[in-house]
Amino acid sequence: MAAHGQYWDKRDRRIALACRQAASLIRAFLAGERVDGRTYGGLHARLLRLEARGANLQGYPNFFRARETLSALYAKPRVR
Repeated sequence: MAAHGQYWDKRDRRIALACRQAASLIRAFLAGERVDGRTYGGLHARLLRLEARGANLQGYPNFFRARETLSALYAKPRVR
């Protein structure tokens, strides 16, 4: 998603920001960091909105994949 952020940087800033945030959040989950529910929920909603426009956007399958990855990582039990 970080590479997609660079791709979208000059095309659509909001999409680029969502891509960079998705990459950052996935890294945080994998590192075992605690992730704020509002951060996760907001990004999840933005990715859903991007999917809804998916027919018009080149990166559609990647938005879906990022959202599914985040959902799986969020649902995974965390060790404290």
